[in-house]
Amino acid sequence: MAELGSLHAGPLPPLLARYVFSWETMHTIMGGQSAIDLSHLRLTQNGEEEASRFLARYGYDLNNPVQFQDVERIRTEALGFIRGVLLPGLTAEMPSEFDTMPILEVLRLAAGDREIAVAKDGLSSEVRMAWACGLLRVMHTVAHAVNYFQNNYYHEIRERILNRFVAQVRTREDGSQYLHAQSFDVPIVRFEVKETKPLRSVVVKLLQKQENVAYDLFDHIGVRIIVGNPVDALFAVRALREEHTIMYPNMKPTRSRNTLVDLDAYDIHVRACMKRYQQGELDEMATVKAIHSFDHKPDGSEQVDWNPYSSDKYQSIQFTCRQMIRFPNPLFARMREAQEIARKHLSGEPLDEMLGALTTQGVDPEIQFFFPYEVQIMDLASYQAATEGRASYGEYKARQVASVRKRVLPRVFQLLGVPDEPRPEREGSPASGGAAKPIPLRRAFASTGILPNATADELRALLAADDK
Repeated sequence: MAELGSLHAGPLPPLLARYVFSWETMHTIMGGQSAIDLSHLRLTQNGEEEASRFLARYGYDLNNPVQFQDVERIRTEALGFIRGVLLPGLTAEMPSEFDTMPILEVLRLAAGDREIAVAKDGLSSEVRMAWACGLLRVMHTVAHAVNYFQNNYYHEIRERILNRFVAQVRTREDGSQYLHAQSFDVPIVRFEVKETKPLRSVVVKLLQKQENVAYDLFDHIGVRIIVGNPVDALFAVRALREEHTIMYPNMKPTRSRNTLVDLDAYDIHVRACMKRYQQGELDEMATVKAIHSFDHKPDGSEQVDWNPYSSDKYQSIQFTCRQMIRFPNPLFARMREAQEIARKHLSGEPLDEMLGALTTQGVDPEIQFFFPYEVQIMDLASYQAATEGRASYGEYKARQVASVRKRVLPRVFQLLGVPDEPRPEREGSPASGGAAKPIPLRRAFASTGILPNATADELRALLAADDK
């Protein structure tokens, strides 16, 4: 036994080594830190076997050909995202070795496995490790972005949600539109339907989120209603509620945001106008006009900023609602069809065996679930400011990409000593701080926006059209 007070050189004995924790992963599990923000991948030990075990428990067994191809498709999409979204305009280039590097080697490289984390093709081991970590961050996000319901039932879900809004948007003979309710109508300037979000847009959005999973996205489906003034925005919300187009019991409270109308100030304003009417100072129409002159915005002190990339000039009423979606289970229908075919062509014991194999026990005849969608309501002035000024969609996306770039590849830019921002564009362009031009519609009745003179039939045709 070593004498007390003597030096203990070399690695710690196993009994003591187990008290040394990987604090980054502990904070990921217990402290709310995202795995995306780990400095590097943490594996229990080095070697291909450990990397394979990690990947299999993650959800991909490379011995399964289908799952192997899934991993390769995810890798291809992640490489395309890095090169096509994060790196344009920068001097850094994604090394070509990651196009064909076996995925287990990528894992080991990202974990700092000394057997493969070596300098190669003029790149230091640290730089290669940093690129591997960046690739895995994006691959992890892509894997979560492929939502089962979105891929398999998206069009059915979208149709059921939007049908409620389409039924409420009416068009007069002069082409003007309004939102219909039983007790009143609300004139609207424009009605827009969100286009299907491309996978790369989903990945950008997820890479900004702490939890970094697809179930955090609530705007796969969304509508925007533009009205003439803030008071009409309140009436639009009321019309949607009165017609049960939206169901207030199914709202997601943490996703409600109002930067358009100060509700308390509006209540005081209406009471003052009503008092003037009762005292004979205003007639009925003058009272209505006085009420609609209200334009007091919330001060923002009580607003929860759940989208830090939105400009403070983006003023709207936004909320997320969930709708119960139901449709026949195609598997149940196919099983029943197969049973009928078996009854037609078999009998006796073979029929009994086939019916036993085709049992619908445990297969629900109907698929049902709640699906979230987003509603935005804006007045015309706020809409014009959002689409033409500093708060334009192009600048909003640029802020998102800049944030994602720094989160995915921080060590790469640090080690290479290159800027993580594109070079400035010419003066007057959005990137240089000049006035951004409005983004034109790609076609007249696109799901990015239906023109004010759209008819009800054209609105319904939109739902049946494939997204381009």
